[in-house]
Amino acid sequence: MTSITRRRFVQSGLATGIVLGSPAAFAASPAFKGRQLAKYLEPVPLPGAGIVVAAASGKNEYTFTQREIRRQLHPDLPPTPIWAYDDGSGLSGQAGSFGMAVVAQSGTPLTLHFRHALPRIYPDWLPVDTRLTPLGDRVRVMTHLHGGFVAADSDGSPATTPLGFGPGQTQTVLYTNQAPQMPASLLWFHDHALGATRLNVFAGLAAAYILRDQFDTGTEPNPLGVPGGAYEIPLVIQDRQFNPDGSFLYPRSDIEGTTWIGEYFGDVMLVNGKVWPYLEVEPRMYRLRILNGCNARILHLDIGGATFWQIGAEGGLFDIPVRMERLVLAPAERADVIVDFSRFAGHAVPLKNHRPPRPVSNPAPPLAAVMQIRVGTQVTHAGPSSIPASLPGRKADLHGPVTTRYITLNEVEPEEAQWSLNLSAARFDEPATEKPKAGTVEDWVYINLTADTHPMHLHLVTFQVIGRTPFDAKAYAAAYGGPHGVPGGIDPSPFATGPMLPPEPEERGFKDTVKVNPGYFTTIRAKFDLPDGVSAPQRYAHHCHIVEHEDNDMMRPFVVVP
Repeated sequence: MTSITRRRFVQSGLATGIVLGSPAAFAASPAFKGRQLAKYLEPVPLPGAGIVVAAASGKNEYTFTQREIRRQLHPDLPPTPIWAYDDGSGLSGQAGSFGMAVVAQSGTPLTLHFRHALPRIYPDWLPVDTRLTPLGDRVRVMTHLHGGFVAADSDGSPATTPLGFGPGQTQTVLYTNQAPQMPASLLWFHDHALGATRLNVFAGLAAAYILRDQFDTGTEPNPLGVPGGAYEIPLVIQDRQFNPDGSFLYPRSDIEGTTWIGEYFGDVMLVNGKVWPYLEVEPRMYRLRILNGCNARILHLDIGGATFWQIGAEGGLFDIPVRMERLVLAPAERADVIVDFSRFAGHAVPLKNHRPPRPVSNPAPPLAAVMQIRVGTQVTHAGPSSIPASLPGRKADLHGPVTTRYITLNEVEPEEAQWSLNLSAARFDEPATEKPKAGTVEDWVYINLTADTHPMHLHLVTFQVIGRTPFDAKAYAAAYGGPHGVPGGIDPSPFATGPMLPPEPEERGFKDTVKVNPGYFTTIRAKFDLPDGVSAPQRYAHHCHIVEHEDNDMMRPFVVVP
């Protein structure tokens, strides 16, 4: 098993000409490197053709078994052990490491069951850090619907169920799909075990959850006037490393007494669970539903200079399309875009990844190739011929915040055995300090005192991005810092070095994950409603969605109170 520290990666990067803005924990196996694998040999898995569309086990009910399977993710690799959600089909239709999708209807609640049939103890290829987990090296699982508007006991959150679920146990949840909080949109469900989210998701416990409504039907034609059917393509992008035996490689730290690493970065890209695949398209408009499913890498995507017309994000459709030349997606962010491939007829164009633009900061080493798109010369069905001028979605526009909360992002003792990250200088297991009142609107200000961008995710709610304000982070930290960083509750406004910058164009709608950049404090606004029939108090979590960070310990509970 490869081991690495952030310091060693910096030294390695300098030796190979890589210049890093901040250190990271990344390693490639000395016996195998991803660049040895040829690109664009296999088609990308799609729903019904490599991705299983889940079959119901009853009326508005699904039953999954979490179990280990093996799949060949590249022709030159042996089969890879994967942890998967089996809907009872046996998963013969799953081609890669990301292979399941639930299709649901906004307004129709679903009951889901998840039964743990995975190993009792973590295998060697999943290096658990027993300092971070509640039950040592025992495999505990817990599924969270990312973007779900649900009661706390259905949230799949360590804030409510810290021990998760063990072998033979079943987690049962009710996903409300309540409108307007859960409109037509792309969500995903993934594991959220305390101290081991990074490992369980890395192993494969992630799946798509696609919500439809009377406008966004998934067919073509549809009331939205956008591509549908075979011309709507989900793309889940993840980076991974491999061992020569085909298993995923997750490095260990070589800091004495620790296993956890600060970030995980791969040296190959997977799309829908296949290594560097290709996608065959016709020369016409397509709808691409893109999810950054990486552990820590921030993506900066383009397709041969094509224009992206973004029509939605995590919180569903926008009110109008937004023109984008490139997409910047942090882990867990989604982009719903329309791309016209007609000018590329007869050519192959790359989906490429670039270093994110400032002020976004991510220490990932370069990994440019993502997927090849092969554009044919014939159109089978013409489809839409123009981008719709308006959409039946929502512009985020909340008013009347009753309070403002200040939450700091701290990194403590890097490179030492007690290295950790936190929110507001507090551990996850300390009492909740954020207690919004049910039905009220609040502003939350995330104050980044680290060198990296953190994608902050709130459970329960979607929110409006209000803006980002530059400030003197060093002076603020010097004035208020302690042994665990700067505590929460301290207004950074006196340290501002310029006016608040407005949200980015792609942040027009409601979000559930926001990029909190270094050198800025980021203000969001949310309404803390509860689902129909659910009464306060209800306990949830908010955290960085770099999953290595949330595991150690950049996550805090919050409680919605009466």
